[in-house]
Amino acid sequence: MEIQGLFAWLRQISKALLIVMLFALVIPLILGALAGVPSGRILGLVFSTLILQATAVTVGLATGLTASLVLAVMTSYAFGMVLAIYEILDTLYYQSEWVKARVDGIVEKMKKFERLEKFGIYSLIFISWIPGLGLYACPVIAWLFRWEKMKSVLLITLGFFLATLGVAIGALGLAAILR
Repeated sequence: MEIQGLFAWLRQISKALLIVMLFALVIPLILGALAGVPSGRILGLVFSTLILQATAVTVGLATGLTASLVLAVMTSYAFGMVLAIYEILDTLYYQSEWVKARVDGIVEKMKKFERLEKFGIYSLIFISWIPGLGLYACPVIAWLFRWEKMKSVLLITLGFFLATLGVAIGALGLAAILR
């Protein structure tokens, strides 16, 4: 890789890292500080969200955080992760001929998935509900289909929010039943 390409790659990766830092750490910590919550509890929720995705809402609720704070932190995290994944995908695609060739082949094969094409970009709302994959796979799917970036980011984030809200309602309902 020539030096100019290396600097372009570093610039793009730095941009992705800054997006993650802002939306997955800084904004959640500010929200926590405004709510008077210790930063350790917010960071615990953020790192739980990294692994558990929408089901991490139960961790936040179990530690005594309000449902609204948990939803706000997790939604900020999701928005940042989806944007960062887009940046990483663009970087890999435009900086590596090998990756570009493989991705172009995958794009051709993906044209066979008629259901995704039929429901189009709006299918991201429902795909983002899939435990373990949704939040991280949706940006890749949207990117491969070349769907509009900001609309995709918003729809994935909306889907993640709805999944998180559903888990929160289930958890709060279950807690009320168990009391």
